[in-house]
Amino acid sequence: AEQEKLTEAFRRIEDELQRRAAVPFFEGPRFTLVDAAFGPVFRYFEAFEAFADLHILGTLPRVATWRKAVSKRASVRAAVAPDYPDLLRSFLMAKQSVLSDRIAARLATAEGRLVPAG
Repeated sequence: AEQEKLTEAFRRIEDELQRRAAVPFFEGPRFTLVDAAFGPVFRYFEAFEAFADLHILGTLPRVATWRKAVSKRASVRAAVAPDYPDLLRSFLMAKQSVLSDRIAARLATAEGRLVPAG
């Protein structure tokens, strides 16, 4: 249910980007506070997609273009340490949530272990 809510929120953003015809950033050619605010959000998705098939941003081409432009910014890339994805994964695993289960299953599959259903 939460995944669907998030997907719907990004669909609304896709519609807004379509309406604005803004590229490469939210307001157009200039990097603004909106772009800076979404930098961490896009970074989360980058880390999540490494170990969970969320299928949230895959069908949103304008969001994908915007995400790519924001993620290329040196200031956005330098905002976290290089081991950020590993730290985020460890944090999520400690939560023992549905996403934790997906991460564990992906890691087990990658290592060739059997994963119990459920």
